[in-house]
Amino acid sequence: MRKLLCLLCLAWTAQAALADPGADLPPVFSPQPPDPAAASLVESYLSLLAQGDLPAALALHDLRGMRQYLLDRRLDDLKSNNPELTAEDLEELSAQIQVQDLDPARLRAILTQVLEEADYSGMTWSIRGYAPAPDDLPGYLVRIEGRSAAGREKPLLVGLVKLGDDWRISPAVIEELMSRRPVLRVGPTVAPPPEVNALVDGFWTSFQSGELDQAYAGMSAEFRARTPLLGFLTRAQAFLEKAGLPSRWSFVRAIETQPGLLFVGVQVQGSKAPQATLMVFRKTGLTWIIEDVQFDMPRPGAPGATPPPPLSRPDLRPDLAPDLSPAPADRTPAAPESAPPPSGPASPDGPDRPLAD
Repeated sequence: MRKLLCLLCLAWTAQAALADPGADLPPVFSPQPPDPAAASLVESYLSLLAQGDLPAALALHDLRGMRQYLLDRRLDDLKSNNPELTAEDLEELSAQIQVQDLDPARLRAILTQVLEEADYSGMTWSIRGYAPAPDDLPGYLVRIEGRSAAGREKPLLVGLVKLGDDWRISPAVIEELMSRRPVLRVGPTVAPPPEVNALVDGFWTSFQSGELDQAYAGMSAEFRARTPLLGFLTRAQAFLEKAGLPSRWSFVRAIETQPGLLFVGVQVQGSKAPQATLMVFRKTGLTWIIEDVQFDMPRPGAPGATPPPPLSRPDLRPDLAPDLSPAPADRTPAAPESAPPPSGPASPDGPDRPLAD
């Protein structure tokens, strides 16, 4: 759930995405909306957030489009990390994902949690402009300068999509845009605190010395709960094959999207090639932890970049119902009798076949 929550949080506000300074320029915003109905939708949406009426705000979203985007992304990851999967395997996995991770009721609960954590109640705002989504993406972008009830800046970037005659809020537009053009950002740039500097140095020093399991151990408990060690090692090895052993690394930019949440772009110089990476840090109490890491941040059209092959994958199936049966038993080796029992039920990351994350 935490991985899906992180994805949706990024798509929700698009307050952090980092790239090298030479990346493409962000879109140009104009005060003119695509049509009056779109402007009315945005005003209504922001008003509902400020009033704390989250169910009504969620009703303005393109939930189906978001589910389809998340399904496609998950299947892409599985296909990339497990090329032996057949079309039948993908169909089965798609059904499982739709009735588990992407069950509409569960998705609404996660989105509600994201909005509650963002705390838009009492917010004031000013719409700074509209822009067509670049890179042939459908929809529009809306840039908003918000301010919390306490006076803290809350910049927002909202996606819009037109479905028939109606406009809807579309987090999928923002998430897809960020994955293609990571230069896009509206959060304030900050200097990383010394604790974050030390975490970055420790993480990449582990890569430099080949101690990848140590780098994994330094990730947050939430990351390790959702990402098996094998999945992390697979991604790390792919990074090393592309970039080589790191010789040095440097900060590109750090963006604070909300208090205690920091997105840091790190340029890593490997023995084979430089590589831009993104690290996410969260502050819990007085301690900073590594919440997530993205090893590969390619720019579309960059020299040597090759588009991914087309992937035939199943669409959302409306006939699927959530699986309400008890969770499958934990398949991990039993702990010694002297060890305390686990604190909760097992939450397998996928079907019986071992799959990389």
